[in-house]
Amino acid sequence: MQRRRLIQLGAVALLLASCSATSDFFLGKDNRPAPKPLPASSGQVVTNILWKHNLGDGGADKGLALKPAYDGGRVYAVSADGRLYAFEAESGAQLWREKLGNNISAGVAVNHNSVFVGTDSGDLLALSTEDGETRWRAPLSGLMLAAPVAADGMVYARSIDGTLTAFDADNGSELWRYHINEPVLSVRGNAEPVVGGGVVIITTDNGYFVVLDQKNGLPVIEQRVASSSGSNPVARLVDMDSTPLVANGVLYGAAYQSMLFAVDLQKGQPLWQQEQASTQKDIALNRNGIYLVSDTDHLIALNPQDGRMRWQNDRLEGRRLSPPFALSDGRVGVLDYEGWLHWIDGTSGELIGQQKIAAGSADTPAVVLRDSILWQLDDGTLLKFRPQ
Repeated sequence: MQRRRLIQLGAVALLLASCSATSDFFLGKDNRPAPKPLPASSGQVVTNILWKHNLGDGGADKGLALKPAYDGGRVYAVSADGRLYAFEAESGAQLWREKLGNNISAGVAVNHNSVFVGTDSGDLLALSTEDGETRWRAPLSGLMLAAPVAADGMVYARSIDGTLTAFDADNGSELWRYHINEPVLSVRGNAEPVVGGGVVIITTDNGYFVVLDQKNGLPVIEQRVASSSGSNPVARLVDMDSTPLVANGVLYGAAYQSMLFAVDLQKGQPLWQQEQASTQKDIALNRNGIYLVSDTDHLIALNPQDGRMRWQNDRLEGRRLSPPFALSDGRVGVLDYEGWLHWIDGTSGELIGQQKIAAGSADTPAVVLRDSILWQLDDGTLLKFRPQ
């Protein structure tokens, strides 16, 4: 059995070595374009840093993408080496810090009395919002890389083996499980489930979106929206690691190397597919468009109604951009590898401001609040800021 496994791994390595530049990523090579010089900006959007904290290990070197949670008055955040923090949201004052005794793989989610994180030993932890003390611990079927989601007295955890598990948020009892048939070869990472309206929505790494009954985990819709067409397993990857967005009864999602798509959730049928754009990062949405960052760090805007491309901006090519975030006033932001925050006009795609706010970028999207933005960066920095 061991020899067979080694033969299989060797065959995969040979296959990857013979593929196009897409496979360089899997061989530990960087196939992204060289960063373009910092472009001049035509605008003067000023970013005010409201507060900033260093949490500790950001986990980027382990392939983690940790993000904070906001409950209306407090911000909760965790470091990869297991330090959980609570901050007063307005002032940024630290309320408490708890060393968890575990390294962390995913987080954070919060409800009225608990903070939820995933550990690198494959457990889901529930901790008190008052002091960080452990309330309960539940074993998962595997490691969790996507942040858990807490809603309606339940918490949902997705493991990298394709299992979505629902727990009672108060006592940690398991309520149901749903198993996703994941492909043998996929990009590391998972999308978070989307919860609301009595259903749980997940996207899979073999091109499906699935709608589950929130109470019992039974599938209501299982619909394929993306398919592979490459000549080898790497070229046929259609991972959907980008967490989908739902607005006005429409689900918007992205499939790696394939497309962006929109699905009518009432009918369970695709509305449109845009095969000229794809991303592995989370997407952003406001009234002006859907925004994404391509693998070459081009910023792209699509029309939410029909998926047509509105504009494409390549001035930040190769600058290792974060996922975009979008504000209700039409502005869009991204952070590059040198810590420059770039503001883009969501209607025209023009750069309208830039400011150095950090030492590096982020793999997780920013958390957009009513009048400010929270962001946990790759180096473990947590900051809150506001554009003028």
